Amino acid sequence: MSSPGNWGSNEYGQYDPITGAPIAGGPGGSTPQPGAQYQGFGAFSQPQQPPQQQQHPQQQPVHPGMAGGYPAQPAPPGKSRGPLIAAIALASVAVIAIVTTIVVLSTSGGPSVASPPPPRTSAPTKPTNSAPPPTSSGVANPNLTPVVDGWQVVTAPKRGAVYDVPAGPGWKLDPNPENIHAFGPPDDPVTMTGVADYLEGFCTGDPGSFRATTGVSARRGPDDTTVANETAQKLAELAYVRDGNKPLVVLGPPEQVQLTGGIPAVRVTARVTLMAPGPCDSKNAAVSVLATNSDGQSSMVFLAVADQDVPDAIPVDTLNKITQSLRQSPK
Repeated sequence: MSSPGNWGSNEYGQYDPITGAPIAGGPGGSTPQPGAQYQGFGAFSQPQQPPQQQQHPQQQPVHPGMAGGYPAQPAPPGKSRGPLIAAIALASVAVIAIVTTIVVLSTSGGPSVASPPPPRTSAPTKPTNSAPPPTSSGVANPNLTPVVDGWQVVTAPKRGAVYDVPAGPGWKLDPNPENIHAFGPPDDPVTMTGVADYLEGFCTGDPGSFRATTGVSARRGPDDTTVANETAQKLAELAYVRDGNKPLVVLGPPEQVQLTGGIPAVRVTARVTLMAPGPCDSKNAAVSVLATNSDGQSSMVFLAVADQDVPDAIPVDTLNKITQSLRQSPK
């Protein structure tokens, strides 16, 4: 099958982090419902207070993890200004000398400052990033320990999660795990980040083709079972519709599973039959969706699809093993 669209990394600036639908100011201009939005393992953003309820409306907010937001402290009174004036004079001379040196270097072919790269666009396109350079161990993220022996770790920073895929040349991790990959139309997609593809470019003439893909997202729903069922059905239909022909999707029963750390989850595996497969498609495919950590409104979800009944296919057992490796990122 062909790769989903890659919408860049500005997930929270243009698309609802749960539904994937456009938000105000982005394509489509729809507005998400107010209230907490699901971020990942145990992290929920809180709704902002209305302006009239804020205690200090004129105070500069301080973003967590960023410096600034506090006014500079005034100099203590009573100190002599003589040394200060002398220091300012010396600093002025030093600045003039530095500026002179920079001008001489720039006009004589010396080093100059490069212009910043243009901003990344978010139009739906196929991923074109190359694979990260191989590490000495031959696996991605060698500083992280997989829970499946011999596999490699994939990161999904937006969700505070990691998971494992088999190690080897067949799997390619998105170099930017915050890139948004999407199945379906821009106004109603299924999105995911922290993506890994299997046998990317296997189909001649389609460098974005792959035999399997995996990623992490979040979806709305009252509980994990509902989210797993609904997401599996929707993902299968969006990923494998061809020329308006929806696939035949047979959902398996919800399975109660346990993730690392004793976290409960629900997994639904679907068998998909394409009604009009294209030249890069297999006739049959498998979809594995795992939902966990529900807050009563949304669940974190793991998404995995894989062609079946073709050479080098990822078996359903392996696909389910990948989904069950989902876990919280190490602190």
